[in-house]
Amino acid sequence: MGFLQSLAEARDAGYVLTPAEMRAVDRHAIESLGVPGVALMENAARHVAAFAARCTRRGGRIGVVCGGGNNGGDGLAAARHLAAWGFDVEVVRLETGRLSGDAETHLRVVDALGLAVRTVDDMASVATLPAPGHYQTLVDAVLGTGLRGPVTGGARELLSWINGHGATVVAVDVPSGLCGRTGRPLGTAVRAQQTVTFGASKTGHWLHPGPEYVGALHVVDIGLPPGLVAAHASGRVVLGDAALARASAPRRLDDHKGRLGHLWVLAGSPGRSGAARLAAAAALRAGAGLVTAAVDARVWPQVAAAAWETMTEVGLDPGAPLEDEVARLRGLASRCSAWVVGPGLDPSSRTQALLKGLLPAVERPAVVDAEALNQLAETPAILGAGGPRVLTPHPGEAARLLGIAVADVQADRLAALDALVAATGAVVVLKGAHTWVGAPDGRRGVCPDGNPGMASAGSGDVLAGIIGALLARGLDPWAAAAAGVVWHGRAGDAACAARSANGVTARALIDALPEVEVTAC
Repeated sequence: MGFLQSLAEARDAGYVLTPAEMRAVDRHAIESLGVPGVALMENAARHVAAFAARCTRRGGRIGVVCGGGNNGGDGLAAARHLAAWGFDVEVVRLETGRLSGDAETHLRVVDALGLAVRTVDDMASVATLPAPGHYQTLVDAVLGTGLRGPVTGGARELLSWINGHGATVVAVDVPSGLCGRTGRPLGTAVRAQQTVTFGASKTGHWLHPGPEYVGALHVVDIGLPPGLVAAHASGRVVLGDAALARASAPRRLDDHKGRLGHLWVLAGSPGRSGAARLAAAAALRAGAGLVTAAVDARVWPQVAAAAWETMTEVGLDPGAPLEDEVARLRGLASRCSAWVVGPGLDPSSRTQALLKGLLPAVERPAVVDAEALNQLAETPAILGAGGPRVLTPHPGEAARLLGIAVADVQADRLAALDALVAATGAVVVLKGAHTWVGAPDGRRGVCPDGNPGMASAGSGDVLAGIIGALLARGLDPWAAAAAGVVWHGRAGDAACAARSANGVTARALIDALPEVEVTAC
């Protein structure tokens, strides 16, 4: 699965928590349920040690770099396990004053075993640490998810030393210096190749630039009581096979195209006719029984000539009276199971007027995408009016809808998602690296699949067509959006594997849709 390598290793790994929520889980387990904190630390340490061992050839030296908190305790305990397994282990410890209780226990054990411990506290002492090549693997257990402000002093120098050492880095819980909530580096942060986190992933693992520091993410079970993580996750989940399963359900032996849904796609204008063709083609590959592309009259001949399985008709007719046009389109949209509106539409005041008359009046489920989002950015409530809606903005469209800068959307994608859902009352798919899906009932989901090769013209049109097909097939908006983003992401991964990141086109995504398999849930 690429970024998320070991999701199945934890019972509750499918949830996403903030660091504060995870601390509440730990506190409840220890204080209310009586789970010994030292036992949780011991379980965490064994997993960390196991991943460090996998990264290290026999004969290679492992450096375990520890701070003073629970992360440091995890590292110290991991060092003991690695030594017991026969690895050459040294501990580098950042002197931060008195260790926390469980961490102090593990330090005493490390001292009793006679493991080499190097202590640093400032720039001068960090400069005495071994040069690159001394350690084959470094375990980063310096700073955890409780970090509040920028990394300074000896800690900053130590993190820079880790990054410059050239060893494979295994981070404990979150790379040191990375904000576990926002995924942003606090001054400086370790760039890990592997990150081992406990019980559930954290929001900062998924919010960019966090994944660039995390590397491959492994979520492991440390013995937290069943259901405790889920109770604190605030509705956030990692989308995967469970989401995709409904889209992959086998057809009945007597199914026919009428039963599998009729999708109406209002899209395409001069210079943008490809958007309609891509959305329609993706919908057919995603299982819609019938697809009609309703396109601008000026491009209808060329779209119709290129359409094989897709039916076509004139959607927008710039020469028709506006009121008559709105009435005609209402009738066309209402006869179908679901509809997609927006890809490649003409960016004009007439289009805006048509959408304002159309969206609130058609109760069929709809995907609202691209130019439809742009044209109604000043009246976002209309986007969720009329019937069940799935909105699919990229960061630029989200910024226009919220009246903020793109940088502000990217700085806190979860807050932007919450604001979009609240403003529209619709299911929202906030596209980008690790797409998020939000629903009015509080559910939030992040897609672990996808790759930079999907940053290609038409990729969003394909996603709109997939989600539209799933709506037409009868899935509710949340289920259609969740399944659609996973299917789209996995198709992107399949296309990238076959062609490289620079060779993935929107048509390649469509071709890869049938290659996506779902594991039985």
